[in-house]
Amino acid sequence: MKFIFFMCILLFITPINLFAQNLDSITTETPKVKATPLDVSMKSKKDSVTFTNLKKKFSKNKILREIHHALFKDVYNTNNQGQEIVKIEDDPFTEYEGRVIRKIYVKRLRVFGESIADTTRIAEGFEKFLSSLHANTQESVIRKSFLLFNVGDIVDADRLRDNERLMRQSAILHDARILVLPDPEYPNLVDLLVLTQDIWSFIVDGEANGLQNYSIRVRQVNFRGLGHSWSNTFFMNTREKPALEYASTYTIPYIGRTFVTGQAELELKRTSSHYAFRLFRPFLTPEMKLAGGFVVSKDENERTQFRAYDGTTYRLNDSTNFFFPIKKDFIDFWLARAFKINFLNKGKDSRSRFVVGLRFSDIRFDKRPEVTADTNQLFRNHRDYLIGIGFSNRKYKRDILIYGFGLTEDVPYGYLATFVTGAENSDAFGHRWYAGIKLAKGEYIGKAGYLYGLINVGGYSNGTTGMSIESNYFSTLHAFRRRTQIRHFVNLRYAFGTQRYTGEFINVNRENGILDVNSDKLWGTKKMGLGYQIVFFSKLNFVGFRIAPFFQTDFAFINPKNEFLFKQTPYTSIGIGIRLRNENLTFNTFQIKFSYFPNLPNIQVLNASFNDTYNLRLKDFDISAPEIVPFR
Repeated sequence: MKFIFFMCILLFITPINLFAQNLDSITTETPKVKATPLDVSMKSKKDSVTFTNLKKKFSKNKILREIHHALFKDVYNTNNQGQEIVKIEDDPFTEYEGRVIRKIYVKRLRVFGESIADTTRIAEGFEKFLSSLHANTQESVIRKSFLLFNVGDIVDADRLRDNERLMRQSAILHDARILVLPDPEYPNLVDLLVLTQDIWSFIVDGEANGLQNYSIRVRQVNFRGLGHSWSNTFFMNTREKPALEYASTYTIPYIGRTFVTGQAELELKRTSSHYAFRLFRPFLTPEMKLAGGFVVSKDENERTQFRAYDGTTYRLNDSTNFFFPIKKDFIDFWLARAFKINFLNKGKDSRSRFVVGLRFSDIRFDKRPEVTADTNQLFRNHRDYLIGIGFSNRKYKRDILIYGFGLTEDVPYGYLATFVTGAENSDAFGHRWYAGIKLAKGEYIGKAGYLYGLINVGGYSNGTTGMSIESNYFSTLHAFRRRTQIRHFVNLRYAFGTQRYTGEFINVNRENGILDVNSDKLWGTKKMGLGYQIVFFSKLNFVGFRIAPFFQTDFAFINPKNEFLFKQTPYTSIGIGIRLRNENLTFNTFQIKFSYFPNLPNIQVLNASFNDTYNLRLKDFDISAPEIVPFR
């Protein structure tokens, strides 16, 4: 449904920033550069024969040539020889360390038709027209809010790598790259060329459950090229009064060069409301010494549902759910300071950090059900005072075709170890102490791939505890029948808790265990899930959408407390499908999937779906706010 909405908007609606700026943003002083230096796999003689012959046949006729150019395009990760890039140069800056930055150029590529991987590619025809409907991020915004260096600075390889990653992880840029341009006449000076490519910023999508119940969301993730994001969602249900509901979020990322992000949220629904304002600044790079955040929010819901000890929703009778009102105020503040610890460094490595953080949070309910030490503890009024210390070392390797479909992906590797302690004052438990530890490590293991592991455990002095173990693995990229690259993915999840609160449960729905499943029966207090997936990244790129077939299977165990976890056979899911993704667009990857669920409760055995995928990201090793171990 969202895909249909988007295609209609793309073809027939012009955004409010139509022709707002000239996309040929590079000045006449910008030097010409060759294709970005990248390691590529050599094409075999038979590679892409089908598409090459098709292109030759279409090129004989002007109209057919335009149709072919509109429908079939090179994949994002191809160079100017048409070769597919499967490995990115990981350290292009070290040889220039110590030189002085003489000039900084910024070149903003068109949204469609041009490529960071091949700077010689030119947008033509329909691509050029579509790009003209988008206002590129203003050059002043890139220079003031996204660059960590100035003219006259000394080249620092780590800082340049971090700066590339910082730009790529933003919500407004599809990809970014920094090129060093040496001058043979002045060996101590270099120029820097900053290449950026926006994502398409204006999207309208929606969902529908019949003609009387539907929603429409309008998003502008780069308002007039300023980098601001504004999302507005309208919910309509003509069977209810009032029929219209509304939600909005406005985000200002990286205010000036403070790298502080501001965000405001508003939700106005029939029986609930939500207001929130937050400021936050994480440790975006190891060079940052200070991080922190502040959140204030107010929530009210007249029809809150609650789960009983068996995980099912409380009911007044067989057909009527039980509801109660809540009204909650929330304030949260944290501050952290990072220190270099050179004695843990190896050679020139200076990315190890020791971090000290403080946190205060206050949750106050004006409306709620009755709360005691044994009942409804989730709705207790409480204040938390936490202090955390930790060690962290994080680096990044540039890779491709992991969770993205051709853009540059920054894979974090390193380790972290944190210890958090503090106290809680509440009207349910009085005063109690808390302590928790978190250990994580991720590494490329030779040519076998990448492996990540996490253990997170914590508990209160009255016996309430939580523990989670997580491991993720993906293989190296392998060639499959010349025109396709494949990766294998494996993930493991384990979690449990003791003396948890009434109505508090973990589940194995969706990203918590079994993808694309949401059952009211898959709840408990301990779980284990194992998933495997193989993805085929084909070279086929249709109307800018890259196609990736996949096979997936998930196994999950979950039980209520005091029961053996492996007492029953695991819940199982087997699925095949294809994913479609245009990296230049803001909405998630779409997939068409056919699934077989042999033993899931309240779920049809065979299921076909067309929906979004989950926005998967690699776990990082940054230390931020001291936190209680989440029970999920």
